[in-house]
Amino acid sequence: MATATINATSVKATLNYFDPNVPRGRFDLVEPERNLMPMEPHEVDIRDMRAAPGAVSIAQQGFLLAQHNSKVARSPEMLDTNLIAQEGLPPINQAYYDELLPLIHEISGAREVIPQATGLTVRFSARSKRQSWAGAAGFIHLDVTEQSVRRFLDFSLKAAGREIAPYSRVVLYQTWRTVSDPPQDNLLTLCDRSSVKDADVAFYDAVIGEKGSVLEVIEARSCRYRPEHRWWYASDMGAEDVLVFIGYDSAEPDAVQPFHTAFDVPGQGDAAPRASLEARFFAFYD
Repeated sequence: MATATINATSVKATLNYFDPNVPRGRFDLVEPERNLMPMEPHEVDIRDMRAAPGAVSIAQQGFLLAQHNSKVARSPEMLDTNLIAQEGLPPINQAYYDELLPLIHEISGAREVIPQATGLTVRFSARSKRQSWAGAAGFIHLDVTEQSVRRFLDFSLKAAGREIAPYSRVVLYQTWRTVSDPPQDNLLTLCDRSSVKDADVAFYDAVIGEKGSVLEVIEARSCRYRPEHRWWYASDMGAEDVLVFIGYDSAEPDAVQPFHTAFDVPGQGDAAPRASLEARFFAFYD
């Protein structure tokens, strides 16, 4: 990842946009030699949410910085359990989902919320000697599209083990937090969804499962550069900081939601490598 500079309210960092000359990409975790993800680096300003309290919201930008106390997020068991992809639901993962459900209920105002099955992921920055099955994402992306989110939803409804009453709208909420202390060498940045045009979107196929599996190939999106994009991050994330952002909304199934990517934090090259924890939830509305 590229270098960056910092001031009191923002950083300048180089983010990896999708090459505008390639019509469609392929990100292959199973056969990396088949990757087709050409990137075009651009330096951008990334504003610090802490320096502009109240400037971002779920309703406008599609994301926010929330406060949440977890008893299990930073436990060694959480990291050890999720170094490999989990098809089932280990007790430590269930405990974390249970902790986060009230927060997602509060933020979403939804009638009912369930976790996305297999949606919990532990990642480490590239400098870390310890790595999980999924590395820190070094390019701008949106994880799902209208086509692919239904597969995650169907999988999660079956895993819930109970009936969900009929609903008129479903929203995918994604969460991201560090499980290592500040300062961090690497963090997440999110793009204000209102600053991205439909023409900026590039599609790619993410191969994340073995051939013939339910989640073998997932359609996802990357982004082509435009200087009007507005990027945000939260500096020095502590144990209770958690970023919450929308990944999909059936009320606007093709709408652009917050693009995001990891980036190296300027001046923190000697900081301990970042470890982070992600979890996703489906919220249902009458």
